[in-house]
Amino acid sequence: MLQLRKHAFKLYSTLEFSSSRVSDTSRLVKLLPVTDLPPITPPQFESSKSSKLQTLVWRKPLQNVFITKKPWTQTTRDAMVKLIGHLHDRYPQFNIILQQDTAEEISQDFKKRKGTDEPYTLYTGTNEEIADKSDLLVTLGGDGTILHGVSLFSNKQVPPVLAFSLGTLGFLLPFEFQEFENVFENVIGSKSKCLHRTRLECFVVRQGSNVTDLSERTFHAMNDIFLHRGGSPHLAYLDVFVDGSYLTRTTTDGIILATPTGSTAYSLSAGGSIVSPLVPCILLTPICPRSLSFRPLILPHSSHIKLKISSKANRMFAPNVLKLSVDGIPKEDLQIGDEIHIVNEVGTIYVNGAKLPSTQNKDEIAVRKKMIRNSGVYCIAKTENDWSKGVNELLGFNSSFRFTRLREQNIANCVELSHDDVEVK
Repeated sequence: MLQLRKHAFKLYSTLEFSSSRVSDTSRLVKLLPVTDLPPITPPQFESSKSSKLQTLVWRKPLQNVFITKKPWTQTTRDAMVKLIGHLHDRYPQFNIILQQDTAEEISQDFKKRKGTDEPYTLYTGTNEEIADKSDLLVTLGGDGTILHGVSLFSNKQVPPVLAFSLGTLGFLLPFEFQEFENVFENVIGSKSKCLHRTRLECFVVRQGSNVTDLSERTFHAMNDIFLHRGGSPHLAYLDVFVDGSYLTRTTTDGIILATPTGSTAYSLSAGGSIVSPLVPCILLTPICPRSLSFRPLILPHSSHIKLKISSKANRMFAPNVLKLSVDGIPKEDLQIGDEIHIVNEVGTIYVNGAKLPSTQNKDEIAVRKKMIRNSGVYCIAKTENDWSKGVNELLGFNSSFRFTRLREQNIANCVELSHDDVEVK
């Protein structure tokens, strides 16, 4: 994923609505509170010796489908109306869930249903209520749309993600929208394969704070977490620890912690490696370090990484505030002495007594284990090699010779045109 998809993520409205504010805005659309829906129907993911992917299996019928789209574009708006119409007619047992602002945006675009006077029934509510009721997440847009949808399930189980390409960037988008009818048949019939993508957990620990209560300062990243100096003209000073052992103190613009999925985003721009999402690891990539010997690292996915904000004793103008971003979204500023702890959502192995702060609260651990049965994000895939295709087509991986031949051909054409002009004169 490229860095630009972070900026697309910021376009989304962060407004929250309560069910009491749900109201009908069109005679052809009936809006109901999402809290009226039955509990979620969690699928199972079955492995096979002949595939690197998992098969998506529904032991109970799929019921609640949450659809989100790239905002303020006519293409995704038309596509959403078409998709909802198809699902209502072809799969009347489905309950379609939309965010409140999206439901109100498209409510006037529906046309009368053939053979019936029944309106289109849509369900909506707050982000928290939607996350509690979604069996399947469908995205219409680019990679930023997926990041937006997944972010609603920050501390919860993420439903399988079915992504259709209608945006700018498409590292996570295996399907064209024109394929949606066949794709849904495969999903419902338990014939689809899923690629498991891990998420990172970030715990913010304030200097002198009670480390046993981190529920309000825990973030999840499908892409990356980065700590940086923001608009300050001075470099940041960070102490880096891995599995309880001191690694280094760095003077730099910042540090990126990325998943394999995020290896083609900001980390790639900062010189990090491109990593397949099937590789279990965490990428640690410095942003413009002062020392040329501080190179990007690829750490085991079981690592516990701690970044502590420090300062240079004899420097009066070191920045007192650093910026924290999770999947491109700004979070709370950090001060000198504050720490962030990063682990993989699948869990870690603690060595040398280096415990994650949240492991001190047994009640919180029990609640989180109950909420997150299958960690990470299961993205419905088209083929076994979607990642290779994305690297080649979107990044133009190792394509310099092709471009060289094309450039030589263009130069030759320009020379011929210049000769023609001379002859005419």
